[in-house]
Parts: sequence; C-alpha cells; structure tokens
Amino acid sequence: MSAVSIPKLSVEEYLAADSDAELHSEYHDGEIFPIVAVTFKHGRIAVKTARHLDERLDGKPCRVVNSPVRVRVSPTRFVYPDILVVCGKPAYTDEKQETLTNPKVIIEILSPSTEGYDRGPKFALYRNLPSFDEYLLIAQDQPRIEVFRKAADNQWILTIWEGLGATARVESLDITLPLAEIYFEVEP
Repeated sequence: MSAVSIPKLSVEEYLAADSDAELHSEYHDGEIFPIVAVTFKHGRIAVKTARHLDERLDGKPCRVVNSPVRVRVSPTRFVYPDILVVCGKPAYTDEKQETLTNPKVIIEILSPSTEGYDRGPKFALYRNLPSFDEYLLIAQDQPRIEVFRKAADNQWILTIWEGLGATARVESLDITLPLAEIYFEVEP
C-alpha cells in the first residue's frame, strides 16, 4: 500500500478558506489543523476570565477578545488563542481585519488534548511576536493560573497561583485576577 500525499495549501489559500469556514483551523507551513471543540467548563472559564479582564481594563488603552481571532505568529503560521489582549491600536495583516499581529497578553485554557501544544510549540510560536509580554495558562481541573512574563533580557519568568484564595497578577496590564472570581460557579 502506498502513502497518499496530501497537498499543502499556500498561505493565500488557507486565509481564503479559513475566512469563509464555520469552524476555523490553525495553519503551519502549508498544513491545516482544525480547532478542537471545547468543553462547557472550558467555555465558562474563558468567558469569566475575559469578562473580568475587560472590567479591569476599563479606561485603559487595552481591549480583550475571546471569540476566535486569528493571530499570525510567523509568515507561514497562524493560530487561534482562547483569549487575547491588544493594547493600543490593533495591527492587522489585511484590510478585512481578520488576522492580528500584536497581542500583548495571550491566555489559553488548558485542555487534556491541547495542554502539551499550548505549553510547548504554541508558546514558542507566540514568543516570535515582539508585542507579546505575558502568557496565562488556566487549568480546568483545579483553581490554578500560571503566568509566564517576559523579562527585560527576553527570558521568561513563571509565577503560579493556586487555590481559590489566590490572586494572579498580570503585570503588563497592571491588573489582578482573583481565582475565586474566575472559577466562581464553574463545576468541579
């Protein structure tokens, strides 16, 4: 039996297809990877996190987005974070304003199927973005937020907050996120 060759898509073909798709896909050097459906708990944590971020950013020049927004992390790689924050004017790759290039803070809600990708390859891709300063990984199975913060020497420093009594600090936005608020009414 011979292997079947799957043709790779060009960036332009991917962008055209993804713009019209009901279900979005990430793109890595010609290959597409469908976005995995999320659980109810994942969705609740994402909504609560985005809402609390948005409330704390009122009056500041930063905006929160938690619906699927494509981010170009290199000329041939495009991904979809769970939540992102852009400070200042959003920078787009196209006039349709469908692909961002300047998130300051990116948040992923960890899922068993994507946790390894979010912690490893996807985090490495995000670090290609000059505007990117903080990365939050939020657990679904326990009250836990990990914050990776870019230091002055381009090193990344990890701080972990655990338990409902903890309050995570997002330094680049000068705000805090009490874990009790993020996990309030989220089923265990």
